[in-house]
Amino acid sequence: MANSVSVLNKQKYTKLVQALLEETLVAMELANTTLLADMPDGNTINFPRPVFQNVESYTKYTDVTDQDLDFTNETLTINKTPIITFVYDDVDNLDNGYDVVASAAPKAAYRIKQDIEGNFFNEYTNAGTTASTVTLSTTNVVSTYGDAYATLLNDGVDGSNVVAVIDPFQLNIIGQGALGNTFNVADSSFKLGYRGTFQNMDIVVSTNLTANYVLDLATNVTADDTVTINGVVLTAKAVPSVAGEFDIGASADATAANIILAINGTGTPGATTYIEVSAADRAKLEGITAVDGTDLITITSLRGYKVVSTSMTAAANDFQAVTINNIIMERGSIDLVMQKQVSLKVQDVQKQLGTRYMTWARYGIKTFTQGAERMYALPIVAQAAEA
Repeated sequence: MANSVSVLNKQKYTKLVQALLEETLVAMELANTTLLADMPDGNTINFPRPVFQNVESYTKYTDVTDQDLDFTNETLTINKTPIITFVYDDVDNLDNGYDVVASAAPKAAYRIKQDIEGNFFNEYTNAGTTASTVTLSTTNVVSTYGDAYATLLNDGVDGSNVVAVIDPFQLNIIGQGALGNTFNVADSSFKLGYRGTFQNMDIVVSTNLTANYVLDLATNVTADDTVTINGVVLTAKAVPSVAGEFDIGASADATAANIILAINGTGTPGATTYIEVSAADRAKLEGITAVDGTDLITITSLRGYKVVSTSMTAAANDFQAVTINNIIMERGSIDLVMQKQVSLKVQDVQKQLGTRYMTWARYGIKTFTQGAERMYALPIVAQAAEA
């Protein structure tokens, strides 16, 4: 292992990572956040709540009928532990003048932010209302988000506390479509850039919304067919030998299994499955997972919309329309419990002059029943289906 680093100050490193995370973490701002310094009794938190009672009419001089109090309990499990580690040797430290604090700390904070926000916004699946998929344009942008806002208000949500979480592509369309409708050039929404108001809602932009992909694969591939995800090219081969190549199986299903392994970076790489991509390409696939379906592969990105494409001999083997899931919600609808805020653990490497630095956190996320009623999932077409 060869790293170029300088003297690392533990306190400086830890404070820098925490500061960067807190400044940019949208999830902490929108969640109902609980910070737990210690949980000696395990990793499950109980949230009992009363069941709503019915309103009855009273008749004078008539005895009332008491209603029984009823409580229900929901639980949140703390089960996510993102970690980023690196090791440097004291000899490297003497040989080089590289400032690890300036380089490694921002990257660690950013990756942990992506992990928390990606899982946080994947809670769109629990929204009480899910709209039909929309192809957003300047002509329907006002009505699309207006309908979402009106639906939540009709469900009893506090209209002054509603936020729409979108990605930069929707922000661009809002900017174009809102001029001449509800905005003007001098509006504070444009001055703020990535934050503002639209249709009475606060607008927050995140690049970690959940994007959904479907790759049709009813027909087996042929040699040199490709699947490209976020610039990472996966190539079909009879005998894979180079990074990014996957094995052509005896059937479309067998090949799909190999493609899934290659996307996820799981299983045993080799000539009968796939050859692992480079470290740089694996980083581009972070937060992206694939699962098998019937004659198709379902792919989910917790890092927002990433461009995908295919080059296939069989024309029917292609990507369907890609959707990005906006969330319109009342603040606090999703619960985020931090059992351990971002921290740094330092340990010596046994039998070496090296030191290991581990930046990590421990948290859990849950949308309870009451929170789900205050969320509206809005799937937007981010990329049209391949022709």
